[in-house]
Amino acid sequence: MPSTHRISTPLVYDTSAFELSPDYPADSAPWSPSDLQQTIRERTRLEKEKREMIVNYYRIGQTLAFPLPVDRRFTKEDLPEGIKGMDAYPWLIWMCWDLEERWRIFHAAWRQLGDDEAGAILQSEVAALAQWDHFYETFNEVSLVTAHLASMLALVLADESGWDRDHLTAAQAAADALIDRDIAPWFTKQWPQGEPLTPRRIHNIPVLALARCAQLARVRQHAITETLDRQAIEVLHTWAEFRMDNHHHTEGTAYDGYFMDAMTGWLSGLPQRDALLAETAPAFRSLGDQWMQLALPGRLDLHAPLADTEQRMPFWANALRRLVAWYDWPDANALLARMPQNRMPAAIVTESAAENGAGATDLPAPDTEFTEHPHALTLRSGWTSNDFLVVAGAARNPMGHLHHDGGHLIIGWQARFWITDPGYQQYRDGKERDYSIGTAAHNGPVINGIAQSLNSTKILEPNGPRSARVDLSECYEGLPLNASVQREIQVAENATPLILVRDHFEGLAADATITTHWLGGAHFAWAFVGDWARLSDGKHALWIGTLESAISPRQLI
Repeated sequence: MPSTHRISTPLVYDTSAFELSPDYPADSAPWSPSDLQQTIRERTRLEKEKREMIVNYYRIGQTLAFPLPVDRRFTKEDLPEGIKGMDAYPWLIWMCWDLEERWRIFHAAWRQLGDDEAGAILQSEVAALAQWDHFYETFNEVSLVTAHLASMLALVLADESGWDRDHLTAAQAAADALIDRDIAPWFTKQWPQGEPLTPRRIHNIPVLALARCAQLARVRQHAITETLDRQAIEVLHTWAEFRMDNHHHTEGTAYDGYFMDAMTGWLSGLPQRDALLAETAPAFRSLGDQWMQLALPGRLDLHAPLADTEQRMPFWANALRRLVAWYDWPDANALLARMPQNRMPAAIVTESAAENGAGATDLPAPDTEFTEHPHALTLRSGWTSNDFLVVAGAARNPMGHLHHDGGHLIIGWQARFWITDPGYQQYRDGKERDYSIGTAAHNGPVINGIAQSLNSTKILEPNGPRSARVDLSECYEGLPLNASVQREIQVAENATPLILVRDHFEGLAADATITTHWLGGAHFAWAFVGDWARLSDGKHALWIGTLESAISPRQLI
């Protein structure tokens, strides 16, 4: 049957920016507690210089400024149209991400390093929240912005010593208003008693609001605390069950991290924490393994860009740091110790500094066979730039941040993703959005123009060691009734990647057209030598060839 391979050029959105930035060195040496204290001092200095928040809305290609302190809730009337046709874009969540980073750093500088000026700025800015009409998003509903503000209020109000009395009164008033005015009525509507929890009901947005507001209610000793905690405990149990059974529950690396940053933050002060950790230990270890095994060799802060990976969302590190402390995982501890300091979110910097940091133990040698995760299969040779990572997509649930990428191959080596994936979806209509969620975004076979549209990958028994085999037949709609599509990936026992991909088709018409799109990482250079394509960074090269035909320069699109 006719078969075409196409090679795609980089996107306008620079998917390799974090890999290539000189600010983030490969193979970072383990940091020490004193290193983290210096990081807090330097970030504090930079934050003190700011007079406004400059917020990068990378999902839609816009940058906005907000004055400091943020003493009112911005509404849709104050802001441009984010996406054409959307009544109100969620502008405030990205702003609150940056506010949380700022406030966590000021809090650590004040409480851990004795910087009273940082404490005074923090108090005044948090007190300004008392002037907000609601802790809502621009569409006037409880959302992620509510969760982040609740988290910050819980952090700063846990210790009332040293506060300016007027600022403390204002911050407490803001916290109580958030709970009474916004969360209490939302909770009754969002979490009706007796309604079964489904995978879609425990996605990140409502759970973050629930967990962080339960955390704040506990700090404020509010009457609703027990009710919120009870619901959050049920969510945690349900998540662990879905994670470990045939639901294969995940929202992908970044959004699992976002979800668990909130849940572990709530767990930190929960009286029942130790019992819950014992009950959910296998699910949490599965999550830790996912974050470790999908990490790019040499750049352990970056993950293989399956689904909406969002390298700008390293919340997973916060959650993993807490789990390391609770479960005593030396391997994950060693990974976190090698995360570049200026890629570490404020929570892990400040909490690690307060707990005397992570140790500099060696990372253990990885398994030599493919490891299964809810949405991926991974095989890695090690953890440094000289090692490699092979990933195959295996999404098996319908959660929103997952893509239709069954069998999609990603190769990480020399601290770069050479064969890659956009790892995001552009929200605004246009060519970039069409590409980021279109047929050319993944390298699973496209059959007669039909790309995958369902997350229904089946993992099959491999044909041998260092081999993975997946059945993709049910990932497609519109194929002949008895059609079979399978992908087999074999990795040779080499120090450098040597990978063979075979696609097997049955039940298709003899003249069926198969197209496979291979996306090279941004800023690599293509060359065509003989029948092969060559991808180069100027020092190393990855060769791509097919058994059936030559690769032509005309196939680069």
